[in-house]
Amino acid sequence: MIQIQVWADFECPYSYFQTIVLEKIQAKYRDKVEIMWRAFELSPVEGNISPSQSYINTFEYAKLEPIVAEEGLKLLMPKFLTHTWLAQESVYFANSQGLSLKLARTLFDAFFSQGLDISNEEVVMQLAVQSGINEQLLREALDSGGLTKHIMADEQEFKTYGFQGLPAMLIGEKDFSPKSFMPISGYKTFEEIISLLPNNAFD
Repeated sequence: MIQIQVWADFECPYSYFQTIVLEKIQAKYRDKVEIMWRAFELSPVEGNISPSQSYINTFEYAKLEPIVAEEGLKLLMPKFLTHTWLAQESVYFANSQGLSLKLARTLFDAFFSQGLDISNEEVVMQLAVQSGINEQLLREALDSGGLTKHIMADEQEFKTYGFQGLPAMLIGEKDFSPKSFMPISGYKTFEEIISLLPNNAFD
C-alpha cells in the first residue's frame, strides 16, 4: 500500500487544490493508497489579521490554476486570516477514521467558497459532523490535549525535512522506513503525483 502524507494549511489555496487531487487519487485507487493529514499553520496568531500583499498576490496567481476552472471552484478572497489549529487538530483526529480528506475538503470549501470562520469551534464542529465524525468523541479528543502535541510534532517534522512551503508531501510504501519516503514540495497535479509513484505501485 502506498502512503501519502500531506502537510497543508486551510488558508493556503494550493493546499486546497492538493486536497482535491488527493481525493481523486483516493477515489481511483481506494485501498491501494492511504492519505494521512499532517499539519502546519501559516498564520499561527491569535485574533484576526488582514491578508498581506504577498498573500493577495499568491491568491490571485492560484486562481489561474487549471484546476479552478476544471472543478468549478469559487474562490473568495479571505476577509481575514487567523489561527487554524482547531481545524488542524480536528482533521488529524479524522485520520483515525479514514475521514481526514473528507473533513479537510469540507473545511476548505467553507473557508474559500463560503467565507466561514473556521477558527470558530461551533463552525468546525458542525462541519465535522457533516463529514461523518462523532462530535462527542472529537470534543473529548480536543479537550485531552493529545491532538495539540501531535500537531506540534507535525510542525517540527515539517521543519526537519526542510520543506519551504505548502503543500508538502512524503510518498512511500506504508510500513517501510520513513527514510525511504520521497519528500515532495509544492502543489502537484494528479498526473504529476502518479508519475512520482513506483511503477508497480498499483499492480
